[in-house]
Amino acid sequence: MKFFAVILAVTFFCSSCASMFSGTSETLYVRSDEKNTKFYVDNREIGIGTNAVVSLPKKGLSRKMLRAEKDGCTPKSIPIETKFDSMSLLGLLIDWGLVSMLVVDLGATGAIHKAAQTDYNLTPDCGCGDMQRQGRVGRRN
Repeated sequence: MKFFAVILAVTFFCSSCASMFSGTSETLYVRSDEKNTKFYVDNREIGIGTNAVVSLPKKGLSRKMLRAEKDGCTPKSIPIETKFDSMSLLGLLIDWGLVSMLVVDLGATGAIHKAAQTDYNLTPDCGCGDMQRQGRVGRRN
């Protein structure tokens, strides 16, 4: 019986509301208007083409950078911004937030934060190629 109580207590205190309901990773969708764009998170390639999908751990998410590159074009980068996940506040009902919010959500899993935006449009700057494709250059009226 004592063993069961210990297992129940460990399970109870090692999980938190934000990590249970929102998860400990974030899925981000990145797209570009340019074909054959290479997408990166920091220096790790996550895809080539017009779109990419990546799942990243929430812990340290705000220190990551998304980048889109294409040969002959100027790369475009944007930091991943995070915001507070209000689901963490449910931890106040469990243990006044001491273990569930501070230790698990903030310290161990990073689940206290979530991505402020999950859908990105990163198109490298290819100069006048964009205008030609849209029919604005090289046309006479």
